[in-house]
Amino acid sequence: MDPSIIGTVAMLGFGAVILVGVIVRWIRAPRGVRSRLRHALGPIAGAGESYQELHTGQRGLQASIIEAVQEQEQGGGAERDADAPR
Repeated sequence: MDPSIIGTVAMLGFGAVILVGVIVRWIRAPRGVRSRLRHALGPIAGAGESYQELHTGQRGLQASIIEAVQEQEQGGGAERDADAPR
């Protein structure tokens, strides 16, 4: 057998397995179009973000959001207390 045919069959098989996984997650997801789509494609998005982090050396979106929220909670509390009526 030609090696290119073996590679093509392997890629198609891998793609089929991923597609079946997405369909199963879609069916088992909670009701609601947005949450179903997010639930079904979440692992693929997570894998893409991990690839980006490893490839570029930068933090991903989730890590950036968590850090921003933590900074806001730490820094924002003092500002609110200073402006609060006594």
